[in-house]
Amino acid sequence: MKNLMVVMTFICLISCFGQDVKKNNMDNKELIQLILNTQNDLHSRVKAIHDIDISGEKSKIIVELKNILSRKKNTEQGTMDWDPAAEERVVDIHVIGKLNQLNDDSENQKIVEIVSNAVPDIREFGDERKEDAKVIQSIHQKEVYAMIVNLTQSRKQNVAENAVVVLNHSKLPNAPVGGDVKGIFPGTTFTFKYSHLKDEMDSYVQASEGKIQLSEGVKKYIGDNNTQLANDGELITIQSTLSDAVEKNFNSTFNYYIENNKLIICTYQEAAKRWLDWWSKNENTIK
Repeated sequence: MKNLMVVMTFICLISCFGQDVKKNNMDNKELIQLILNTQNDLHSRVKAIHDIDISGEKSKIIVELKNILSRKKNTEQGTMDWDPAAEERVVDIHVIGKLNQLNDDSENQKIVEIVSNAVPDIREFGDERKEDAKVIQSIHQKEVYAMIVNLTQSRKQNVAENAVVVLNHSKLPNAPVGGDVKGIFPGTTFTFKYSHLKDEMDSYVQASEGKIQLSEGVKKYIGDNNTQLANDGELITIQSTLSDAVEKNFNSTFNYYIENNKLIICTYQEAAKRWLDWWSKNENTIK
């Protein structure tokens, strides 16, 4: 019986290995079928886009990629557990990135709509906007960055915030928002206790001994929206370094920038203005 189980396990391993080898040796036609099949997980579909061989006839590959972009898409309303439209946007932006590898930027205008509609979280995938930033960084085209900077001025708050997040993660030189906070704060672990947003921000400022400051926009936001974060009569307690607290705990609400070795917590609107100012001085450095 024991020998039989060993044999069955060995057969299973050989079978799985064979399937993996087949996946890794797919031709472009098979890869495109994998991409178009929405039953496949998003990671596999994105990987298939990257695996497409572009060494062949360029014009044919470009047509095939554009056919993927024009496919019929699932427009069902997303839920907490599944957002088909978001998954299709991720496929689209990676296809656009692939087209740019072939020196075809004719579909780049679609990036505006993709970023505008992006969501902070796709189940088992992560922040769609960070994925957009990776592709935009790989394209690294002045006109594309200009479109994203323009989106920071959108009257739709979620669109402007999406644009700011994309720019924050595009690794642009001398970026006016974000930065490495670990060099500012010691590695000391603090215990933070709070029930409301103001308590949380005040606890960071106090622990930093003046190295964290709140912008005027943040002060006003907290004054108008002192959100209750804990249940009635309870406190949220976390143990964290200041750098981890800054990077992990409030990015969904605020941004930050570093100035004179101090960390300034700012609103998305203030971050958008800083990006606009940065672009006016640095756009010609993007080649």
